[in-house]
Amino acid sequence: KRQFLKFSERQRNWQLLRRGRYLEFNLLNDRGVKFGLVSGGRTESIMVSAPPLVRWAYNVQPEAGSEEEKLLAVLKNPRSWAN
Repeated sequence: KRQFLKFSERQRNWQLLRRGRYLEFNLLNDRGVKFGLVSGGRTESIMVSAPPLVRWAYNVQPEAGSEEEKLLAVLKNPRSWAN
């Protein structure tokens, strides 16, 4: 749906950083992934569900007032949409 939208290098880097955080969460917190890793499952089979490209960086802080900063504010303070 959005595959033809233009994006900047900064936006692409942000996407890769978010994917890295997703993978980090799955490896550390997802019970199914943890079970597969500790029970001797095939690492390749577990990792195939990871995004194909990710990026890690230490203590990343988005620029003040950027869309990325606004996104993090929403993610850190979720709303209860059901009420």
